[in-house]
Amino acid sequence: MSTSLKGFFIAALLALTTACAQQPTNTQAQQDAQSTVNESPKIAAVPVDAQIEDAPLTASIPTYADERDPLESINRDLWHFNWEILDKYLLRPLAVGYTSLPQGAQTSVRSFVTNLEEPGYALNSLLQGKLKKTGVATGRFLINSTVGLLGFFDVANHMGLVQHKEDFGQTLAVTANVGDGPFLMLPGYGPTTVRDGVGDFVDGQIFPMYLIDWPWNLVKTGIKAVYTRADLIQQEQMINNSTDSYIFVKEAYFQNVNYKIYDGNPPIKEEFQLDDALLDEID
Repeated sequence: MSTSLKGFFIAALLALTTACAQQPTNTQAQQDAQSTVNESPKIAAVPVDAQIEDAPLTASIPTYADERDPLESINRDLWHFNWEILDKYLLRPLAVGYTSLPQGAQTSVRSFVTNLEEPGYALNSLLQGKLKKTGVATGRFLINSTVGLLGFFDVANHMGLVQHKEDFGQTLAVTANVGDGPFLMLPGYGPTTVRDGVGDFVDGQIFPMYLIDWPWNLVKTGIKAVYTRADLIQQEQMINNSTDSYIFVKEAYFQNVNYKIYDGNPPIKEEFQLDDALLDEID
């Protein structure tokens, strides 16, 4: 060890020894500190031992709230039930079984169910002022119900009468400018909104739907749910791979509704601004 380094350690040791010799006892030091705190005009007279330790700093992180979805916590639980239980053990197996049927049988089942809804499409098209679609839907129902054997065969489509679905939820949005209302995830039914839920109920009261007794109406609804789920088999991996499957399905639902309301040409927003709270969460 060099002479200069030895000298440094000796000086440091002497300074430490001197400080220890001059340090008062613990009791005396506490009394002096107490006296200093109480006598200072700028410091509150709080005993040293009674001072509260500084609380850990916690940042208040704002959470992004979707105004369209005020019941999100409940809806998430219902989505988990629909996707992880009902779909996994009932609906998806039925949909897979449906896809194993011959293509002709699948088409006939779908055509029969949608033919029952054609009068509703015609009425809603009329209410929205879409006269051409009103005529097409009316013609489709008359042709398919007769020549098409109650709709099992879509003869009208081969005649150039292409189906256009118009429901009462769309009618409320187009004619009365009714907003979506709160987003709802219904058990066994899936995503909807208050407006579209009311619309589905009204559509069920239109001829010939109101003539169908509830057991058969339930069968019809179940068949529609099965072939609708079958259409999603090719896309279900997107749901499973999404960061948040609930958000993914909700946004897909709103985009689809908006697409139908504007007949496939929804307006494009010129400027899109993220909510500040959402940006903070991303950061």
